[in-house]
Amino acid sequence: MTTPIDDAGEEASHEEREESHWEVPSWLREATELPGFQVLDTRSAQGRIESRAKKVTLADLILFHGHACDGLLRGAYAFAALVLDAFPGGVFDRTDLLVVSKNSPCLGDIAAYLTGGRVRYGTHLLDDSFGVRFVVKQLSTGDAWEVQEEPGFFPPLIADWEAALLDDTLTENGTLSIVEKADLVAVNEAVQWNWVRTALLPSRPSEHYKVRRLRDAALPAPLLEARRTDVANRDVPPSSRFRSPYGERTDLPSPSIPADVPEPWAARYLQGPPAG
Repeated sequence: MTTPIDDAGEEASHEEREESHWEVPSWLREATELPGFQVLDTRSAQGRIESRAKKVTLADLILFHGHACDGLLRGAYAFAALVLDAFPGGVFDRTDLLVVSKNSPCLGDIAAYLTGGRVRYGTHLLDDSFGVRFVVKQLSTGDAWEVQEEPGFFPPLIADWEAALLDDTLTENGTLSIVEKADLVAVNEAVQWNWVRTALLPSRPSEHYKVRRLRDAALPAPLLEARRTDVANRDVPPSSRFRSPYGERTDLPSPSIPADVPEPWAARYLQGPPAG
């Protein structure tokens, strides 16, 4: 679970690393105990499941979400606790998961990125009664787990200010002037990061994020349900007769037809798919 946030090569200077990951606070980049994830995906648009895992770091999650924030880190810690319990090997298949989360920017992005769940495919379900809480279901087995942040771990005062700074009516009715709001947005950001540094980072995910196995979990209805085509052939076995060079080396050019594809596969491919 220990993952450095910056995987820049040893030759890169400190200044180059600062420039390449300016969106990651330096004190966060220097942390030594951060959640990291090992995921499986399909190997191409119509391909089978890839046996090699990819590493997802906190830096990847920050780039996807757009910024580092307390919610993003809380969600990452929650998922790290769930993975420890649900996937003891540490590797999980993003094509085989359904997730339920709150419809918040940070928690929803954590859910989508780490599980591969998509609202448009009916595999990312939304429930705004959730706080920092996720339900993850393995589609192939029906197994499901819930992870939830320990009540009171996140300070109520910070949560109250987060809600207040989103309430435009407070500014409109003069309860909170725009000048006060400008100051307090900055103060709240500082307090959020202080909590992350002093409370979250020194802890282990399982200390404050509790996981339980679910039986017959009641899930919210999906907003959309469409076919996800890049997982349609995930369980097709590897060919014993033709092996694509692109599958093993992603730096190689794709084979051309028919020059780089041996017979009889070149001829069969050029015939086109069967009718009907």
